[in-house]
Amino acid sequence: MVYIGCDQHKQFCQLAVLNESGTLVEEKKFYHSDPDALREYFTSLPPDSKMAIEASGFESWLADFAQELGIRVTLSHPLKTRAIAEAKIKTDKVDARTLAKLLQTDFLPSAYLAPPEIRRRRYFLRFRLCLNRYRSSLKNRVHSLLHHLGIQAPAVTDLFGVRGRQFLDSLDLEEGYREALHGYLALLDMTEDRVNCLKKRLAAYVKESPDAQLLQTIPGVGVLLAQVILAEIGTLSRFNSAGKLCSYAGVVPSLHQSGQTLYHGPCPQQGNKFLRWALVEVAHTAVRKDPLLKAFYDRIKRKKGSQKAIVAAARKMLVIVFQVLSKQEPYRYSLCPRQARVRA
Repeated sequence: MVYIGCDQHKQFCQLAVLNESGTLVEEKKFYHSDPDALREYFTSLPPDSKMAIEASGFESWLADFAQELGIRVTLSHPLKTRAIAEAKIKTDKVDARTLAKLLQTDFLPSAYLAPPEIRRRRYFLRFRLCLNRYRSSLKNRVHSLLHHLGIQAPAVTDLFGVRGRQFLDSLDLEEGYREALHGYLALLDMTEDRVNCLKKRLAAYVKESPDAQLLQTIPGVGVLLAQVILAEIGTLSRFNSAGKLCSYAGVVPSLHQSGQTLYHGPCPQQGNKFLRWALVEVAHTAVRKDPLLKAFYDRIKRKKGSQKAIVAAARKMLVIVFQVLSKQEPYRYSLCPRQARVRA
């Protein structure tokens, strides 16, 4: 068995190979445009060899490629690896050697490598969220155009509904403005068609997933958010507590302690931003529907403001998600203490 450190880039990867005693055996550089050479090299290595790749956002295909050839791959946590192996001399060869040495000595801070199926589901759902943001951007541009021309929209519930579209289509604008408006509306129609197609696939996913159906018993969790939460969490068993899951999502305040001084700072930004966004979206609805959550939100809001209160509510929602999934029980609404006394 050998230990491989891989410093991966977009066009090539630099490998450093150590034997079981930690001695450098060889160093290789492979270009990604020649996968046959990389495959031939991996197949020549001893069975059950291990390889460390630093998580970079484009390491998935190489990890899958190596694992299919019998290499056991471990993702290196980039921030923690940098803290352990900070060096004044930094080259591709040095980085590869460092990863290999940390792997060989069992000091490599590892990161989660999601299975291929979960990664595919994540990309599909993130594309769906991208369409949501793009649709909102197009609608904002139409509103901006109307404000720019001083045109007052009619008193309709939705400017992009049936009556609103009739109004927009009837506008007689000058040439440049007319082409812009019609272009925005055409792109909006195309985006709506794509969103409607994806809704059917999401509904099918929910029917196949008992966990998604359980999550939909939580106030604020719909078809899309249930799938996003499950995909971004991945395997729930890798979190031994709800607190670990909250730390992964980045909804736990930072803590600074020195001697007798204790200071809670803002939430770190290194967490899973998609999971954090989903829980904030859930919290906005949950604090209106669940009396107990509303009482919690109002109490934090009075002390620290609405922004920190909604993040605190999102953290509580993630604890609920953890309990629902781990116990495999639907969520049950609770009454706040005052309401419980009145009803009793």
